[in-house]
Amino acid sequence: MLIAVFCLTSYASADDSPFRLQSTLRIEGYLQGGNTENKERLPEYLVSNTLLSKPTFNLLSGSLSFANSKWKAEISGIMGSYADANLAHEKGILKHIGALWTSYDINEHTELLTGIYPSHFGLESPNGFDCINPSRSIVADNSPYYQSGIRIRHRIDNQTYTVHLLNGWQRSTIDSNGIVPAIGYDFSSQHGSVNYTISGFIGNVSHDSLDGLRIYQQCGATYQMTNEFQISGSIDIGTQNKNGISTWMISPLLMAQWNMSSHWKFNGRIEYYHDPDKMIAQAKNGLSGLGYSLGVDYLPFKQGLFRLEYRTMNDMRNGAYLENDASFFGLHVQWFISEYLIGDHSVNQ
Repeated sequence: MLIAVFCLTSYASADDSPFRLQSTLRIEGYLQGGNTENKERLPEYLVSNTLLSKPTFNLLSGSLSFANSKWKAEISGIMGSYADANLAHEKGILKHIGALWTSYDINEHTELLTGIYPSHFGLESPNGFDCINPSRSIVADNSPYYQSGIRIRHRIDNQTYTVHLLNGWQRSTIDSNGIVPAIGYDFSSQHGSVNYTISGFIGNVSHDSLDGLRIYQQCGATYQMTNEFQISGSIDIGTQNKNGISTWMISPLLMAQWNMSSHWKFNGRIEYYHDPDKMIAQAKNGLSGLGYSLGVDYLPFKQGLFRLEYRTMNDMRNGAYLENDASFFGLHVQWFISEYLIGDHSVNQ
């Protein structure tokens, strides 16, 4: 797959049509503290922004992207606590690769992409600057942030149809056993101020024969009520046979953001994640967690963001699973810069 990416990129660079070359740098750090059973980190079912009582870099990311009338490509390297947790299962240099892909526009409506690229699931991104809330939801932390394989996307009018031929569930490494076969799909449609998405996954998550077929479905929508107020919601449902046990999960989520001015934003989230038999969430005794967060953002300039958040999560099973409970404050600092090295945004993207 990586060879294919480099070959396609080399071919694209020979195209004489106008092109752009863009670099982006992102730095995200945080400091958190509060009431948790483990004084050093948040519960194990959370993956991003998990450390307590010390300043931490969550994400240091640098990327280089290329585009012309038909071809696009991107490579990005990442470091920080996000990479340490989310890419721990990868091998070698892939532990620090956030994206490595090339795409080709077959025609005006259809695109073919191959490589390592952002996941087709969810309303949240690894890049905190692009998210409504400073921290990620439980369901975002327990569904893919990235994936690898081949993506075929077709756009017509205000609708987009996509099929993904994937290497497992958030996996870039291809080991001696080959790829982990899976397929994904998603559909999105814009109707006025409402954007709908339907995403799914059917396939294996490892080479272990005890890990059965995973079936996962997400439905979401974003409603831009006014120029200042946005609300987003989703529900995720999944099932998998693990170690001879039929497991399942469900997670509804609701988020909102109010842009009070060009410098100040307020946000909130309420979420529920039910995974009692550890289908996905890495909680010792499973999880049935209800949580909410409230936050305020200050933008001193376009590329910089200071975010203060209060977040609480509680297991709803009669107070018997206190290791899953947490209440804490977090201060997040997020900054990025993006520069066109060659060309500008007038090139088709």
